Amino acid sequence: MTGMEKIGVVTVLYKSETVLNDFFRTLNEQSYKNINLYVIDNKSPDDSLKKCRDLAKNVWFETKIIENDDNYGVAKGNNQGIEAALKDNCDFVLLSNNDIVLRSDTIERLYIGLKNNNADMTVPKIYFWKTNLIWAAGGKFVWYTGINRHFGYKRIDNGQFDYDKKIDYAPTCLMLLKKEVFATVGMMDEKYFVYYDDADFSYRAKVNEQKLFFIYDSIVEHKEGTSTGGVKSDFTIYYMNRNRIYFAKKNQRFYYFYLIENLLYHFLFRWFTMIKNRHQWRLILKALYDGIKY
Repeated sequence: MTGMEKIGVVTVLYKSETVLNDFFRTLNEQSYKNINLYVIDNKSPDDSLKKCRDLAKNVWFETKIIENDDNYGVAKGNNQGIEAALKDNCDFVLLSNNDIVLRSDTIERLYIGLKNNNADMTVPKIYFWKTNLIWAAGGKFVWYTGINRHFGYKRIDNGQFDYDKKIDYAPTCLMLLKKEVFATVGMMDEKYFVYYDDADFSYRAKVNEQKLFFIYDSIVEHKEGTSTGGVKSDFTIYYMNRNRIYFAKKNQRFYYFYLIENLLYHFLFRWFTMIKNRHQWRLILKALYDGIKY
């Protein structure tokens, strides 16, 4: 498919060296042929930037690279890419992780699904890499825990999600957006740095009546936790806990106070006995404190 409308694909590099081959290869195989790639390098400490430059020489689409002098986080990196894509008159922005493997029609299906459903934003069905286990088939907000739910998480795909569906929330692992969405919703909130910036954007989109759809026949595989060290890393533990407090405080004040009470209860009466690593114990406490004062 040769799309008449231009899609600007935005991806942020940080410790991405090991996943870039698959990302560039499968992006290069896309049936939708009117895309530009915008790569924002957050001063990755490995050879991500060099590898990106090398791979960009052998693809059909134009690649523009923005080099940052420090790690400014995913939210700011995405904003830089969005601004560059809009400046180049892209009709759509496709926010994309680079630890993903696309099928040849992934982008085309997202685009067709957006048109068919009269949507403003669309997301694909996401599998864990090299499995038929679902990572996300869309999602929803769960305010009383602050941990937003991915539909189908770790469930075998038996076709139970094989229909397009209007949803309230989805991660920006791969999300196609009309350019007009940013004029209505604004940009990503850079205070998050990483994690919950996508939840915050989805919520603001919902409040501003932007329609987000899950498109079941658009498929991608996700190599989870490549740049952050996984769910048990210090990095993830801190930012996940800090940002869910900030997210609730910013967007749902009623649930914010409930969430504080709930988290403090778990911290004092459960985590204290379960977590033997004193460093991790202090890290969680700092995350809660920082989230409250943020």
